[in-house]
Amino acid sequence: MQSLTTPRLYLLLGLLCAPAICQEQPSYGLLPLRSHGGDLSTRAFVTGDWNGARDSLVDLGIRYDLLWTQTLQNVNSGGMERGSEYGGKFEMRFNFDLDRMDVLRGALVTMRTESRYGESVNQSSGTLLAVNDVMFFPDTGESDEDVLLTVTELRYTQFFSKHFAAFAGKIITLGGDVNEFASGRGDKQFLSHSFLASPVTALVNPYSALGAGVVWMPSSDTTVTSSIYTRNDASTTTGFSKLDDGATWSTAVRTQYEFNERPGGMNLAFQYSFDSDFTDLEGQFVDQGVLNIPKNNSSWNSFWNMWQYIAVEDPSNRKVDVSNGETDLQGVGVFARVGFADRDTNPVSWSLSAGFGGRGIFDGRDDDTYGVGFSTSKLRDNLLTSLAPIDDSASRWEAYYDLAITPAVSLTLDVQYADTLLNNSSAATVFGIRMRASL
Repeated sequence: MQSLTTPRLYLLLGLLCAPAICQEQPSYGLLPLRSHGGDLSTRAFVTGDWNGARDSLVDLGIRYDLLWTQTLQNVNSGGMERGSEYGGKFEMRFNFDLDRMDVLRGALVTMRTESRYGESVNQSSGTLLAVNDVMFFPDTGESDEDVLLTVTELRYTQFFSKHFAAFAGKIITLGGDVNEFASGRGDKQFLSHSFLASPVTALVNPYSALGAGVVWMPSSDTTVTSSIYTRNDASTTTGFSKLDDGATWSTAVRTQYEFNERPGGMNLAFQYSFDSDFTDLEGQFVDQGVLNIPKNNSSWNSFWNMWQYIAVEDPSNRKVDVSNGETDLQGVGVFARVGFADRDTNPVSWSLSAGFGGRGIFDGRDDDTYGVGFSTSKLRDNLLTSLAPIDDSASRWEAYYDLAITPAVSLTLDVQYADTLLNNSSAATVFGIRMRASL
């Protein structure tokens, strides 16, 4: 069987596994080779190449990444409670390239483990969506619960050609709604959930779930992904005990193009959740004087996002990898995201976010990134919201500036002004600092 390694395949791999720092494209193996060496000011990993051992592991088909993200945030005004909180997360990512190992052509195994410690201001801010996604996930049921170690992803991917692949196992859904200026996992770009995914998906999308799917890439610019996964979160469990508690089917079409010789892209997705237990918000809550909670076994949502560079210093210098959660090119661009949901079951009627982002705004700071965004969500009016002092909309502003200290370490300054969920509380002003290190 011939090797599947082609430039087109690398674009497909970017949607399924952690992107790499590509130094060369080998004649075999799914993942590109990369170098870990260099001095502290130029290498992409703080701990370097471990006297050559790390480079040797990559040559053998074993890729290992350790990420450490720390956050310090302060609710300066408004919200539910003033004060500061510090917390952090360790992530270990492993990719076992079975193709490079000469074990099985076109096969890749991906595993991610996560550890979390400390506290966040997610609760004290009182907002509808998290102001700190780094500390919000993995889902533990109880806010800011410490996580010693949990496997949030364990996925097997099989490529049948450079155009088609299938995957199965424990998958992470966060980061699937890719956007060049507003996506990722909260450790790069925006810190809050409002700019990482459409709020209409929160009802049916767990962070970690058992699932399977296929990826079809008819051209280098278009990707179609369809998957089905359990609706209940499996961040700290195997997920098998809740296989019969409903599932979500998600299909997305992503495309990239050039407009006026500047890169741009769009993503359109539809999700349908079934065999589950949703509150029917349009149902009859009071029946003959008795409180009744009506139910519905399905729900749906649809969302679209776009991004477009409007100025690029050198459009041919670097390839845009929309899946890596960071701004790739020196320049500036705009983004927008719109979502709609089932009026019968989803408490979020619609959502909208928009803004701009870029890289290298100051001379001599070519790797610094920045972004400013506004988001708003409309909540569905129903008996439950009318009985509680819940506002029918939630908006926020967020701005960040990320300083690239070295290729391996970055420091982000972040500020948010966000409406609280309760209408008797004033909007929260949240200042934050985030440090991310690739070890």
